[in-house]
Amino acid sequence: MTSSLNTDDLTVIPQLDLTVPLVAALLVCLAVMIAAIVLAVVLSRPRRKPRVSAARGVHAAATGKSVWRNRINAIVEDHDNNVIDREEAFLRLAAVARDYASAVSGRDMSAQTLSDLHRGDRDARHRDGLNLLRQTIEALYPAEFADPQFNSAARQTDVRQAAEWVSTLVERWR
Repeated sequence: MTSSLNTDDLTVIPQLDLTVPLVAALLVCLAVMIAAIVLAVVLSRPRRKPRVSAARGVHAAATGKSVWRNRINAIVEDHDNNVIDREEAFLRLAAVARDYASAVSGRDMSAQTLSDLHRGDRDARHRDGLNLLRQTIEALYPAEFADPQFNSAARQTDVRQAAEWVSTLVERWR
């Protein structure tokens, strides 16, 4: 059985023109790729920490240092009266130092570790103060965290001495 194909009835179909749909698809792909790159760049940037607004009026750090001295003295008194223990006193003194630095620098220092303070940017206006803060926190760390039984710095530091360090920070920050 041989079948023969009648070629007389065949018609030629014109070539399909896919130029416009292919160019449109290419443009859509390019737009999606550019949007993905922009999104990746924006999302990979480090987030800015919110700036703490400096106190104004009588509570401003430059004019209201007595407020900070009172906070420091209250911690010493609470420790002397056995309201708080030694570790709590060191913890509160470190918080006062960070709160003061936040108020005068306009940046939130409340959660900065010693490592953060070492690698932090050195704003020219507050360079000396930030160095004082770093030194104060560095001096408080052994007393605050180390076991006095095994660490001589923790053993030798008392609450009054630590309060003096924080007071010096408050007095000398320019």
